[in-house]
Amino acid sequence: PPSPPSPPPPSPPPPAVDSPPPSPPPATPTTEPTHWDIDWGFSCASPNCPAASRYDVRTCDTVTWTIEDGMHDVVSGPRGAADGHFNSGLLSTGETFTVKFDEAGSYQYHCTPHGTMNAVIVVQGEPCPNSPPTPPLRASSPPPPPPPQPPASPTVTLPPAQCTVVGAGPGGVLAADVMAGADGCGGSLRLFERGDLPLEGTYDTLPFFETFNKQEMYIVGTYNGAELPFAGVFGGQQTTNGGVFAPGTAAELAAGLAIGTAAAQAAQACAAASVNATYWKPLLGAVPPPVQHIEGQTLLDHNGMLATCVNETGCAWGDMLMPPGFHTPGSADSIRRRTVAHGVHGSGAPDYATLGAEVRSIDFEEDPDSGELMAAAVRLSDGTVSPVADGGKVLLAASSIGSASILARSRPDLYSSFTFNNHYYTASFLLPSSVCVPAGDGEVCGEGPPASTHSHNWNYGFVTPGNGDCAGQSFEVDLRGNYPVPDAPYQVILLQMEPEMRSHGGWNASTGLIDLVDEPPTECDLLARRQAINITSASWGAFTPGFSLDSSHAAVAAWPQGWHWAGGIPLVDGSSRVAGTTNVFSADAGAVRKPFNCHTSMVSAAAGVIAGMEALGLPTADCMDHITASFPPPPPPPVSSEQMVACIMSCDDATLSAYRSCNMACHGMYSPSPPPPPPPPA
Repeated sequence: PPSPPSPPPPSPPPPAVDSPPPSPPPATPTTEPTHWDIDWGFSCASPNCPAASRYDVRTCDTVTWTIEDGMHDVVSGPRGAADGHFNSGLLSTGETFTVKFDEAGSYQYHCTPHGTMNAVIVVQGEPCPNSPPTPPLRASSPPPPPPPQPPASPTVTLPPAQCTVVGAGPGGVLAADVMAGADGCGGSLRLFERGDLPLEGTYDTLPFFETFNKQEMYIVGTYNGAELPFAGVFGGQQTTNGGVFAPGTAAELAAGLAIGTAAAQAAQACAAASVNATYWKPLLGAVPPPVQHIEGQTLLDHNGMLATCVNETGCAWGDMLMPPGFHTPGSADSIRRRTVAHGVHGSGAPDYATLGAEVRSIDFEEDPDSGELMAAAVRLSDGTVSPVADGGKVLLAASSIGSASILARSRPDLYSSFTFNNHYYTASFLLPSSVCVPAGDGEVCGEGPPASTHSHNWNYGFVTPGNGDCAGQSFEVDLRGNYPVPDAPYQVILLQMEPEMRSHGGWNASTGLIDLVDEPPTECDLLARRQAINITSASWGAFTPGFSLDSSHAAVAAWPQGWHWAGGIPLVDGSSRVAGTTNVFSADAGAVRKPFNCHTSMVSAAAGVIAGMEALGLPTADCMDHITASFPPPPPPPVSSEQMVACIMSCDDATLSAYRSCNMACHGMYSPSPPPPPPPPA
């Protein structure tokens, strides 16, 4: 999920566009000719920085934006209609972007990833004499030429590999893990990851909030002209994002991956086992209550966070992401990040993994029997060739967009157009009424009730009513807060689950990226969003009088992050195998046929389990027999994994507490206690 807002800066918010010019202007002059500094980040998000905030400057002035937190860009033009005057590209905390304004006019700008960050520069005065405009750091039009290719390196050819996995995110890590555990690769398994290990201390010494958006990133594609970042690190996006583990129901996963419910249930159980967590499925209309969380307990708390607490008194989970001003003493510094990669391999990487190895393409040959493509080798950016052994398999887990790029580089005649899916969503942050922060000469207080009095009895998921012309659509609502700490900010996120957002991706050979462009929403989509926002607002209204998720009741947008997109990879029906190939499989979110709750990467982990087992010709239900982990594994189970899965599926869904008790009892079949001795003979 996006980062929560920081406290507003100690200056009043700038007036709206139709207000008189501010006096003094909201930006701060520093030098002559006048130079203006603007802090650009989450403190400038609604309601702290109202849409179309106005800054007045003179011709010849320069403006510098400084990124105060998170990742943002500065793009000229109205949202959705960039005009090409300036475009910073995606910047991270502390980076700056400067533009000189030589002609009078009104220059709207916005942050592409964050729909509440919009503003305008109003320039007045005569044209700046004898002074050519200072170009921005990056221009949106025309696009920059591709970087020069490095000199060719001598080709290094490795011995053939029976199993090759591309990408070490949750899906790639688990796909490789189940194949290694099943010993299905004959000791010939390679896992290629373009990045390195996470920052030192990510799992052991650094508080969770100090690892948020801190890992190495690379650009995996573009979305409506904005760059899409993705984590290039062993462990994938789980090492740097909000760390949410909310696997959804087995039925949702089964629909998303086009598999049977039993296989989906087993894959989710194996994904959960990789992080030493007891699998549970959320129930519509119910949210687990707040619980303390200490090392050794399940990694699932009431918000389903992939983290653990290393003190003896428990932690407040909002401290994972809340700005320091809202941290609970002794809590924030005690929260540590957890991921699939850590659960399976600790803080390191397995011997079969090669880090800093970017796979660029696949060499295909035509299979003489089927006429389909057969992967014969994978090629790395440094010229290394890794042949595929006879009967070998290649599993793509480099993100949905990254894997599509590999296919497009390999055979652009066959793989150059893709359709990805995502959510439309909107988010709102609230401060409790008892929380006030300085603002100018006064203070701004929250509009919500004290967090300690907020109730969880609200809509978790629902279907809109539609009308005579439009069928209802499914939505899910997500809540984030710093429970059990009272008077803390909390966040509401509304996700449109169907019909999915469809983005058409085309291979851009000149940039080497997939360019995604939205398919416009239909009138029925817009109706469903208005109804969904009204339903959510009414649900909150019983506890938050006057609360409205969005005044327009239709401003639902997609957050352009590379890991929010799924699908795109063409697959054989009912299989993880890439269509048109005999031995290439999709092993992460690229295999998802329809939207899945985007606040989890565990769907990628489950897809990796399924692809790894399918590539070896093994039933998914046996995956629990092959998962490894850094914590001591249990002894051989007294019952089969099929029996455990059947037990879980028989659990009653009537109440969450009953379901979790039953689920844990089923997992207890794999407990360390030995099975009871057989009865003595009669």
